[in-house]
Amino acid sequence: MPGRVQFYKVRRVAGASIAVLALLAVILYGLDRAFPPDLARLSQVSAVVEGENARPLRVFSTADGLLRLKTNVADIDPTYIRFLKSYEDRRFDHHIGVDPAALMRAMWQWVRAGHVVSGGSTLTMQVARLLEPRDRTVLSKAVEILRAMQLEWHYSKSDILNMYATLAPFGGRVEGVRSAAHVYFQKDPGHLTIAEAALLTVLPQSPSMLRPDRFPERARQARAKVLQRLLGQNEITVAAYHQALAEPLPQQQYPIPMLAPHLAERLVAQYPGQDRIITTIEPWLQGDLQKMVEYYGGNGARERSVAVMVVENKTGKVRAHLGSRDYLDRPSHGFVDMTKAVRSPGSTLKPFIYALSFDDQQTHPQTLIWDRAIADGGYRPSNFDHNEAGEVSVADALRFSLNIPAVKVLGRYGPIRFSETLRQNGVSLRLPGEAAVPNLAIALGGVGITLDELTQLYRGLAANRKNCPLQYLRDETPKPCLSPHEMFSPRTRHWITGILQNTPRPDGYRAQGAQNPDPIAFKTGTSYGFRDAWAFGYNADYTVGVWVGKASGQPIAGQTGLNSAAPLLFSVFEKLPRLSRSTMAARDQSWKNPAPDGLKYFTMNPTAQNQPVAGGLDIEFPADDTTFLLADMATRGMVLRARAGMRPLVWMINGVPLATDRWKRSAIWTPTEPGFYDITVLDKNAVARHRHITIRKTAPQQGLVKQASLTLDQNGQ
Repeated sequence: MPGRVQFYKVRRVAGASIAVLALLAVILYGLDRAFPPDLARLSQVSAVVEGENARPLRVFSTADGLLRLKTNVADIDPTYIRFLKSYEDRRFDHHIGVDPAALMRAMWQWVRAGHVVSGGSTLTMQVARLLEPRDRTVLSKAVEILRAMQLEWHYSKSDILNMYATLAPFGGRVEGVRSAAHVYFQKDPGHLTIAEAALLTVLPQSPSMLRPDRFPERARQARAKVLQRLLGQNEITVAAYHQALAEPLPQQQYPIPMLAPHLAERLVAQYPGQDRIITTIEPWLQGDLQKMVEYYGGNGARERSVAVMVVENKTGKVRAHLGSRDYLDRPSHGFVDMTKAVRSPGSTLKPFIYALSFDDQQTHPQTLIWDRAIADGGYRPSNFDHNEAGEVSVADALRFSLNIPAVKVLGRYGPIRFSETLRQNGVSLRLPGEAAVPNLAIALGGVGITLDELTQLYRGLAANRKNCPLQYLRDETPKPCLSPHEMFSPRTRHWITGILQNTPRPDGYRAQGAQNPDPIAFKTGTSYGFRDAWAFGYNADYTVGVWVGKASGQPIAGQTGLNSAAPLLFSVFEKLPRLSRSTMAARDQSWKNPAPDGLKYFTMNPTAQNQPVAGGLDIEFPADDTTFLLADMATRGMVLRARAGMRPLVWMINGVPLATDRWKRSAIWTPTEPGFYDITVLDKNAVARHRHITIRKTAPQQGLVKQASLTLDQNGQ
C-alpha cells in the first residue's frame, strides 16, 4: 500500500512537471511568435562598391553615420574565428545560446569580489545585445538569455557568427570585422597575422577604451592578455606568442579608400538596397591615375578639372574611371562627374566623318582636297591656326586636324545623314536648341556629347566596329550592342587607324611613338573658346578617353587637346599592362596607297565622281506651298512620297527624323497641331529635297484654300 501511494505521488509530480513544461513551452512559443528576433540593425549596413578583385573602392556610411560592412565568416581568416571562440566562448559550438557553467562562474566571482570580474555572456548573448542594445541591468541580462536561446533556435551557428562579425564594435564609428581590418590594417580580414587576430578579438570588449590609435598601451596589454590565454590553451606556439607580442600596433584609423567616387555614387543610386556592388575597376590602376592627375590643379589652375576613362577593348570593361581631378575639391567642382557632362567635342568626331565618307566611296585617304576658305556665302569655317595649307590629301587633313576639309567632307556626306547614322548606332548628338537641325558645325564641335559616349564610340573603332555599351559591373552579362550592324568596313577601320597612328604627338612623346611596337592611334580636340580639351587613343588592348577643362564651362587660355589632354593620354597608356601579344595592325600602311581614278580629287558634286544617278531625288507628294486642314489628317495621316534617289531614305519634319521603313519610298506622317512645316527627304548620297506646307485648324472664311488630295498609298516604294 505505501508503495502504491508513493507511485501515485510520483505520477502526480511527473504529470504536474509535464504540464508546467508544456505550459512553459506554449508561453515560449507564444513569445517567440509575438516577439521574433529583430534583425533591423543587421540590415542597416554600409553599401560598398568594390573593384574587380573585391577590394573596396568606396564605402558609404549607414544612416546613423557608421562604417558597418556586411561580413561573412567565410571571408575571415580562420585564425580569428578560432581565437574568438577560445577567448570569448569555448563551448560556443555545443551550447543552446547560454552557457550555465560560465554564468555560474561569473556570479560566484561577482559575489566574492563585490564587482564584475568576468562576463558570463556567450557569443550568442553578445549578438542579442548587439541586435537590441539595452542598459546593463538584471532584467536586460534575462532578456539577452531568452533572445540568445531564440537566436539559436532560428539560426545556425554560422549565421550567428556572421551577425557578430558584422555588428561587433571596434571603436569610433567602426563596426564589423571587415570594417575594422580595413581601418586598422588596410586590408581585407581574409589574411590576418596572429597579432592582428588577437587585437580584433579583444577590441569589442571595450572599443572606446582599447582603441590602439588613442590608447596604445591599454591596447597592447589587452592584446597580450589574449595571447597569454591562447598560449595557455595551446592555441599558439611560444615562438608565435613572442612574435605577436613584438608586432607593432596600428597607430591610426586609416581612411577608407575613395577610389572612383563618382562611379560608385552612380552605381549605389542605380542599385538601391544593394549592400555590395562589384565593378570592373582595377583598384591599383584607379589609385595610380588619381595620384597622377593631382598636379593638374597646380600652377594657378585650381579650377581645372580632369576626367579619364580606360576601357578594355576585347570585353568593353571599364578599368579606370575618373570623374574629376579631386572629388572633394571645391574650386574645381570636383563633385561633378565630367564623364557624364555634355560638352562640345571639338574635332574628335572627325575620324567618324571621314570613316563614313570612305565607306560611302566619296573619298579615299589619298583623295586631294583644297584646304582653303569656303566661299559659297554660307558657313565659313577656318583652321585652328587661321592658315590654309592649300591642296592636301584627306589623310593629312585628318592627321593635322584641318577644319576646312572636314567641313567640306561632311557637307558632301550630309550633316543630317551623319547625325542620323550616329543616332542609328546609339549616339545622340545634342543640338544647340530644341528645333535645331544638324549642320556643318558638327565637324568642329557644334554639338554636345559626353566623355563616356565618345570613349564608347572610339572603343568601337578599336574593336568590333560597333557601338556597344561599356561594362561597369564584374558579373554583369554584356548588353547588346547599340549598332544594328558594323558602322564601317574593316578596310576603313585600318585606314583610320593607320592615319591616327601617324598623327603628330605632343612634345616629349614623339620618340616614344616611333619606337613603340604597338603604336597608339589617337585624336585630339579643342572646343570653341578653349573650354574643353580632349584626347582619345587606342591600341590593341585599351581605349582611353581624356577630358581637361573647367566644370563651370569657363575657358582656359591657351589650353588645347594637344598640349593639355594628349600628354595625360600617353601617360595613362604608360601605366597600362599588355594583355595580349597582338598589335593593332602595327602601322598599317594601306592608307598610303594611291586613290582610284574616280577619287583622286574631291568635289562637292556627287555626280561628278563616277557615281551617276539615274534620275534625281524628288518629293512627289505633298506639293510645295500647299495648305491642309488638320481635321482631314487626324485619322488617316498624310502620305509622304519620294521619287528616285538612292535608298535608304530618311524623312524629317522640321529637322526631326520620322520613324519609318527607310527602304520604302513612302512614309505616313500624322500631324498633331497646326503650323508651318518643312518636310525633308534625304537619300544615301546626302541629296536632300524639301517641301514647305501649312496646316490650318480651320479653313479661312474668304478665298479658296489650296488643298492637296490626301489619298493614302501605303504601298508606295
